Amino acid sequence: MSLFKAREWWSTSCGTGEEFDLGLLAVGNADDAEDGSHKIVVASFAGVLRVYHPTKREYGVSDLILESDLGSPVLQLALGDFGVNDSVGEARASVVVLFSKSIAVFSVNVVGGSTNEANGASYHTLQKEHEMQFTSPSANFAVGPFIGKPYDGICVQSMDGEWTVFDGNTVSFSVTLGHDFLLPGPIAYCPRMDAFVTATSRFEVEKYGLRTLAASAKGNTAAGDKKPVKPDWKVCVGEGITQITSATGFVEPGTRKTPKNGQQARVDLIALGERSLFVINEFGEMTLQKRLDYVPLCMHAFRVNPTLGLGGEQSPTHLIITDHTGSGMVYKGSRTIWAAKFEQTPCALVAGAMFGGVGGMLVTLSEGGALSVGYLGAEAPVAIVRGFETAKDLGYVEMEKERVKLAAVIASATTGTFAEPTDAVSLRIEVPDSLDPTHSSAQRADDNPAETEKTLTVTIHVTYAGTGSVENVCLSVHAPAPTECRQESFVVPFVHGGVDTPTSVPVVIRVPRTTGAGGIPENNVLRVVAGYRVKGTGEARVATRDARLPLSLFVALAPPVKNSAYKVTLDTNRPPPAAITSLFNDIPGVSAQMTTAVETSGNVISFVFGDGSDVTIIVSKNAGRYRVQAVRFEALWLVIDELTRRLREYYAREGSETSEDESNEPFAVSFNEALPLQDFFVVVDLYHACRSARNESLAKLQCKARQFRAVQKRLLVRFRDKNPTDLTHLDKLLRGAFADVTGESVLTEGFELELAASAVALAAATRTVLCLISRKFGMNEDEEKVLTAYLSPIVNDTPEQGWAECTEASVTFLLKTKLAKGG
Repeated sequence: MSLFKAREWWSTSCGTGEEFDLGLLAVGNADDAEDGSHKIVVASFAGVLRVYHPTKREYGVSDLILESDLGSPVLQLALGDFGVNDSVGEARASVVVLFSKSIAVFSVNVVGGSTNEANGASYHTLQKEHEMQFTSPSANFAVGPFIGKPYDGICVQSMDGEWTVFDGNTVSFSVTLGHDFLLPGPIAYCPRMDAFVTATSRFEVEKYGLRTLAASAKGNTAAGDKKPVKPDWKVCVGEGITQITSATGFVEPGTRKTPKNGQQARVDLIALGERSLFVINEFGEMTLQKRLDYVPLCMHAFRVNPTLGLGGEQSPTHLIITDHTGSGMVYKGSRTIWAAKFEQTPCALVAGAMFGGVGGMLVTLSEGGALSVGYLGAEAPVAIVRGFETAKDLGYVEMEKERVKLAAVIASATTGTFAEPTDAVSLRIEVPDSLDPTHSSAQRADDNPAETEKTLTVTIHVTYAGTGSVENVCLSVHAPAPTECRQESFVVPFVHGGVDTPTSVPVVIRVPRTTGAGGIPENNVLRVVAGYRVKGTGEARVATRDARLPLSLFVALAPPVKNSAYKVTLDTNRPPPAAITSLFNDIPGVSAQMTTAVETSGNVISFVFGDGSDVTIIVSKNAGRYRVQAVRFEALWLVIDELTRRLREYYAREGSETSEDESNEPFAVSFNEALPLQDFFVVVDLYHACRSARNESLAKLQCKARQFRAVQKRLLVRFRDKNPTDLTHLDKLLRGAFADVTGESVLTEGFELELAASAVALAAATRTVLCLISRKFGMNEDEEKVLTAYLSPIVNDTPEQGWAECTEASVTFLLKTKLAKGG
């Protein structure tokens, strides 16, 4: 917790789902109470106006004294004396509200009770005094005692750059800004200068004297035409301005520059930019410019002691600025004199309010409607750091006891054992052995298995072991290519507690009709991830579960193939089954003729992937030897893995894994030939060539894009030149550069597709090598996981780092540690 933090005195939430912004917050004596107590007036884009009167620290129902739906979105509001009189003819406070096509003045009236006591009124009402309509959409407005009048006037700026000045409920005059007006900027009225200050889309701050505007409007009326008015002065600040205000005594006297005309500046015009703070004097000269290291949201200038001098003229002025992180910085000139953190990020704030008999309160409003009243303060430190006591003797016995205790804590924390929480969500995946019958039985005898869409319905069972229920469990399903899920994300609204009441979610896995080069999968594991939050604590937890997909989802039965390019031989210590087809009876037959051919030659079976790659298993007649051959090297791994698993299940089911005639040896599959590393290196070289071609194409694309941007810049310079010159064939050069960029982009996309296909082939080839290494050296399951961690079959590629760099680093580390001498 930060030591410098804004202390919250009172807070509430304004509505639900409403949006608020700068200019929708005002503080003052809205109901014209006799004691002058401050009220908070808030409006939203939903058109709801609320008036609050906080009297104590915590929010009470009676603090909301008025809530009214105005029927239109509110763009801005302000409190002041706008020429509205009470029943005895005396001036009273009122609220001016700006809508899109109108501006209205409302008065907050007290009905019943008394206003000289806190919340003494029975209730409050909102009465519309008058409303003025516009022909153009309005943007914002500024208020103030125009030309020294005893009440406030209103100047409304429209979206098309027209300023309309109202005196009460009548229009005094209207003027139009320059012809190059683009977007309206912030506007403020400075009473000392009797002028308006605004910011334009040209990143300039302009000053318009009120009398100058009136004279220009009068001249336009006499001439019968609206000519644009020119500013008294303008200053280029170089960035967009979000808010403008005026103050006196903000810049410290020692740092204030003397104006060029020798006169003493009486007022500081403060402009808040997108990343800077600007201070301009009344003569249009930059007095202060400070670069902010944050993105500001809003600001408010306030007097430190408003009671000094007439109207607080002798009091220095401080400026508070808030940023997007919810921090508020207080400035005196260019110096930061305080910083604090707010609970909510304010989009509007007012300093110097009085609530609960305490002045100088901060009123903040967030975009979501969090309204709070607070003050700047500091928290007392929780722990005090004391100095080192040198007079105390060192107790070596106590130090040793403490060392042993800390060593035990460290040892218990690094053992790697972690107790899983009992109230956790668990997953169970039910995968059927065969495909959905509607798709497998509907095949005709002349159907091509590689072009038929296959579907498999997997059921995910979600169980919650805790009491009660858990809400909004998000399930994410990842299927290996070339398979895909019809729906990858699911949300389970409720999962009730109890292990006997699972919630089942069916998921359809399918293989598209056109698989192309992705017919060979890089793995056959379906992964399901469940994310949820614990009720009460809000702790985020994740549960994962993997399941093996059946072989029939990736391959189809094919006629026996005699010759293949890649062959490996697996040896077992058991006699082969009577028919190899009995191990793969879950794979549906393509036609009756094919099934008959397979049954007549029971020691041979062939499969075909979606891209046409075939794999064949040939069983030896005299010994338990199996030859697996394929047209592609990367196609071997899935059949080798499935054959090994199915043989183990077969002999375990037959009860012959520990038979006496085999000297009580468990069933084992071995690979006694040399590892086909040369075939593996061919796949690696192909992946490297595709990656190099892709990177080279990206470099060419970057170079051609740079040329295209250079030609664009030269053309822009020609177009902006005041004295037009000939393009000297730059337009043809631009068309040629654009054609080069688009052509190279098409080539890059083709290289990306080739690289993706080669990455899948490399992943499958790596799994083939891992399977053969495991069988050759008789590795158990744990050793296989360690080997897979170093020689990873997961291929992730970026232009900077790919599979080759990761594998080189991991294998080098393995050679230097585990496989080194004495490792």
